[in-house]
Formats: sequence, C-alpha cells, structure tokens
Amino acid sequence: MKLQDVKPCIQLFESKIEVSKMLRWCSVGRSSFYYRNKTGKAGRKPSTHTNLADGGIVSNTSVVIAVKFILGIEFVDYGYRKMSAGLRLEGFIINEKKVYRLMSEHGLLYNSKIAVKSENRKFVQYYTQKPEAPMQELCMDIKYVHIHGSGRNALLLTVLDVYSRKILGQLMWWRIRKEQVKWLLGQIIEKHPVKAVTLRNDNGSQFVAHLVREYLKDNNIAQEFTHVATPEENAFIEAYHSILDRAVIQRYQFESIYDAGLVMNRWKDFYNDRRLHGRLKNKTPQKTWDIYFEKTGNKMIQNREIHTQNRLTNIELLSSS
Repeated sequence: MKLQDVKPCIQLFESKIEVSKMLRWCSVGRSSFYYRNKTGKAGRKPSTHTNLADGGIVSNTSVVIAVKFILGIEFVDYGYRKMSAGLRLEGFIINEKKVYRLMSEHGLLYNSKIAVKSENRKFVQYYTQKPEAPMQELCMDIKYVHIHGSGRNALLLTVLDVYSRKILGQLMWWRIRKEQVKWLLGQIIEKHPVKAVTLRNDNGSQFVAHLVREYLKDNNIAQEFTHVATPEENAFIEAYHSILDRAVIQRYQFESIYDAGLVMNRWKDFYNDRRLHGRLKNKTPQKTWDIYFEKTGNKMIQNREIHTQNRLTNIELLSSS
C-alpha cells in the first residue's frame, strides 16, 4: 500500500492502536512513516568570520579580499592548498576546507575561469590612468578600517582625482551600499564640473549595481571596471590606501566609528592641503589642483569666447542664406 493512502488512517487510530502494529499490517516501514522533508541546505551553517593569530577577528569578506590580493601578485597561481598556507603566513587562522569554499564561491579556484559576467560592463583598456587635467580620470575603492572598541571592521569609501591625487569625497560606515555610493558621487558632481570624466573601480557589488551605473550614465561619467584579481589596474587608489594605512590606520586605535570618522575628516584636510606628495614634485594635491586652473583659467575663458563667437557667426550665416 502507498504511504499517502495509509497515513491518514494510521493518524486516525493512533490513539487506540499502536502505530507500529498498524505499520506492520500495512507493510510500511517506520522510517518511511516518520520521514519529514527537510528545507534548506543540509549540515551546519558555514562560519561568517575568521580568527586572526593576534586574537582579532575579521569577516570572510576580508579573507576574500586577501585572496584576491595574493592572486593579483605577478606570477602567483595558487590553488586552495597553497592559498591556505599563504593566508596563514599573513596571520589568518583558517583551514583548507574553508579556503576552498570561499575561493569556489567567488570563482577564484586554480584553473577556474577568473572572470565575471560582463552585463555590458566596460573593462579597463589601459593599464594606467593618464589624465591631463583634474576631473578627467577618477578612481574609487573601499578600505577596511578596524574599530577596536567595537571589535569589527568599518568600510571607508574614497573617490580620488588621479591628476592631482586630491580626495574628492570619502564616506565611512559599517556597510557601504549602492545608495551611499550614489550619494557620495552626487556630492562630488554637485561641487565639481563634470565633462568627459572616467571613473575606475573594481567589481564590488556596490559599484556594479544598476542604480550606480545608471546614475553615472545619466551624468555623462564613463565607468570602467578593473579585471578580477587585478588590483594593480586601480593603482592610484591602491597607492593612496597604502599611504592611509601607514599614516593613519596603523597609528590609531579607534574606540568607536564616530572617533574614526573625526580622524578621517582631519586626515582628509591634511592630505589635501598640507601633505607633500612625491609624485607631484613635493606639492600638495590641492596645490596641484589650483596650479592647473590658475594656468588654464584665462585660456579656458578665451576658448569659451571663441566658441561663442563661432556659434554666433554660424547663426548669422544661416540667417543670411
């Protein structure tokens, strides 16, 4: 007899007759009768954080970032076993099984195709950005900042002008979502003129989001994405993060995200206005920005006047014809 035919009868008489007897009469096994369909993935849920050798703890997102960084090193072709050893050398307490899972989930396993669906995404065509003026080439990325008082990482989003190395905007919070990326870009666009601008970033979910991409398209900003596991394609923001890490993050222990925000605001002012930059011939980013516009200001005005005169001349010629 089929279980679906027997089950209602057994449930009806189970208060009067032993279930085991009725199952024997119907030739139905106990395991079949008591079986319940399970929902969700079997087994224990995977961990979301990883311990560090110094007693700290970081999210698995930080582990994935570390994996991508190691894979981005020239000639590195590690599989999950060597990657596990490499991560342990960097202070992560992690086993090979977890490294395999994280690398598999993010398409980073050896011999797997390290690529992402393009979705009409424009990937970088030139290895290095080479702007000739401010507000031509921008770059943005997210940096983890450890908040010691909370025992967790906050995220710092920074948008940098490549020509002057000036910080155009920064935003720090526990999570950075697409709405916050759009808001920060909106603040920059409102403050600075935007014309023929290219913005370079990695393939973070916040940057790939349709909301951000459409907003940039509507404001005539060309967005280009670095290839997966190639942080060197966004070298300027990576170099800035190295400076930030050395000058700020390694020097401070933040009791709260509010304290970290105050320090980052002071750092932004110092970096833009006072810090000498070797690549800028020991000028500050703001000074480099100002010098360009001081040199080109009159020329820009002259070009606008010539353009206006040419347009009026064309109108007169059309009228006379």
